[in-house]
Amino acid sequence: MDTNISVVDSDAMLELILQSIQKLIDYELAVILRYDGQETLSVTKAAGPLADATLAGYTISLKHRRDLAAILQGRRPHLFSESEDHIDTYADIINLPLNHSCLVSPLVLGDDTVGLLTFDHRMCNRFNPQIIGFIEMISTLVAALLVQFDVSNELIERTARLLSERNSLLASESNAFRNLIGNSPQWVRVLDSIRLVAATEAPVLVLGETGTGKEEVARAVHRLSSRVDRPFVPVNCSALSTSLAESELFGHEKGSFTGALAMRKGRFELADKGTLFLDEVGDLPMELQPKLLRTLSDGIFERVGGEKPVKVDVRIIAATNIDLAKAIQDGRFREDLYYRLSVFPIALPPLRERTSDIEMLALHFLNSIKERTGNSGLHFTEQAFQAILAHPWPGNVRELKNALERAAILAGSGEIRPEHLGLRLYPLARQAPRPSANLASAAERQTAYPGAAGEGALPLQGTIKKRIEEALETSGGKIYGPDGAAAALNLKPSTLQSKMKKLGIQRERFLAPRRE
Repeated sequence: MDTNISVVDSDAMLELILQSIQKLIDYELAVILRYDGQETLSVTKAAGPLADATLAGYTISLKHRRDLAAILQGRRPHLFSESEDHIDTYADIINLPLNHSCLVSPLVLGDDTVGLLTFDHRMCNRFNPQIIGFIEMISTLVAALLVQFDVSNELIERTARLLSERNSLLASESNAFRNLIGNSPQWVRVLDSIRLVAATEAPVLVLGETGTGKEEVARAVHRLSSRVDRPFVPVNCSALSTSLAESELFGHEKGSFTGALAMRKGRFELADKGTLFLDEVGDLPMELQPKLLRTLSDGIFERVGGEKPVKVDVRIIAATNIDLAKAIQDGRFREDLYYRLSVFPIALPPLRERTSDIEMLALHFLNSIKERTGNSGLHFTEQAFQAILAHPWPGNVRELKNALERAAILAGSGEIRPEHLGLRLYPLARQAPRPSANLASAAERQTAYPGAAGEGALPLQGTIKKRIEEALETSGGKIYGPDGAAAALNLKPSTLQSKMKKLGIQRERFLAPRRE
């Protein structure tokens, strides 16, 4: 038989082996049973005219079959003679005649017992004693094959498990960072810090100006941690009044003060097994800081008006936009509480220090607005986009997002113009940055951004072309060198030449005339 088998699963391989054995041993039933290492044999594969569905999943207890247990312990094949009194191997499911042929062989490999191989025929004297040696050799090969199947299956399962875990981690990370937009070196360092600390239980202190995304960072740490399926409870410490702050954080017992009509859990209890985010922790009332410190140290507190200690398991992430070192010097913040909170600080750069992310953030927010409102025609004019890139954004990412939300309302379904952004309210806008490689690539990305293409799309290719032509005009058509157009645009000369070819810019137009 010409059989070309490149990949054979375990069941097909065992079937092939039993069929091959039948050419040498005239059996009517051949069965391979696996040993569980304790006291049970289970049918793995059956072949022959007598093999039927009743054998699938059939098990034999060695507690009740001491004869088979003794054969397994002897580790040698056994051919039952006609005069030998024994119980049929499958007596309770297959009715075989008295004095039928029966041969059993332990499947052993080294010191390990792997299973049992059995052969039966309804007629007597069908198995020759001279084949015992052959059967013993075949049994060793079958045992080795079964062990190899186990190793292969374990490897396949482990690979599948690791792949699943990897995909899960990638999906969870993608979801965790969904609102943390940017690829500048400063922002990449922040994302790396989040990945690093998320897997630990260490307290995190997020530092940054208003609007830099401190709560989003805290939520990302929570989403990437082992507590992701537990609560994330935010508390704005600056909004806590001195009189009610303790009750808000730690809860109160019924009747503990006027108006306490029932027992109420505080934020610490609500965040049990999860994450408690203390936003603007620098504004926490000084009177409450000692109790917070003790709770962070011991994980135990008492509700207001209560005497019974309450134990919680909470991870703390704190955030502030004030200088805690100065607050400590001024006596407004405890130094020991600062050290307890700042085990792993993460400093968020203001938007003015990661200007290369502005274009990506603007396009992200614009696309989100278009998807949420169904306003696919919304787009920036060239002047509006340049105004966004030139603005210092003292309110950081929050200001940018709110400016675009307002502009989208004012623009209706059309183009967003500079006056829609309201940036004239800020006289500190810096000069527009010198054209750069990042700026050019951002312009190209907006052209291809989802929802940006179409009749109303901003002609940003024209902006790029204009800037390249201005640089060539200044350099007299020179591309290479420190005074060339490529250096002025912060581009590689080869990249600039590629863009010139794409935009149909002829260098010869800008060459300075030669002197006679």
